[in-house]
Amino acid sequence: MPSGPFAHVCMVVSDLEKAIEDWTKILRVLDPQSLEQRIVKYDEFSAGDDAGMKWATFVNDHSTEIQFIQPSPNTPMGRRLAKVGEHVHHLCFTTDDVQGAMDKLKAEGIHLPGDGQVFNDPDMTWQKWSWVGAQSTHGCLIEVAAPYESKNDGRWYHAPNKFAYKGPGEHPSHAEVAPIAA
Repeated sequence: MPSGPFAHVCMVVSDLEKAIEDWTKILRVLDPQSLEQRIVKYDEFSAGDDAGMKWATFVNDHSTEIQFIQPSPNTPMGRRLAKVGEHVHHLCFTTDDVQGAMDKLKAEGIHLPGDGQVFNDPDMTWQKWSWVGAQSTHGCLIEVAAPYESKNDGRWYHAPNKFAYKGPGEHPSHAEVAPIAA
């Protein structure tokens, strides 16, 4: 589990094993703590339009994690990879109340693809997520997800109440720059 609500950076890659190999070398030099725990790796995401994609995450309890997804061909994400190449797909922030966060973001006028619909992973029923659109973030999707952690066994587990900060709209800093919506 990352050390704060900024959970991970996710990149779309064409070869998951090569990405893991290359990033192991990078992290060995720049962030060795990211190599202390077993990588969480799933060989097939089984739901939605992008079913069949593979993904892996370098687990780090002290920093933001690095995640990769390798989409299946002829899926929306696979077609995007073919069109634009490897790239950063999204940043992920976690909150115990995904729906509440999406409702607050919508009230702030933030672009939410699918009107802030919250999704659920049928293989990890506790995992919920939604998306903030690139139009509002100035270029990158943001995933808003339930908090998770690894037990160093290569899998994810629910981690409710992991952070003192419970969701958006609770901190008044910069309210003079971007007023908080009622």
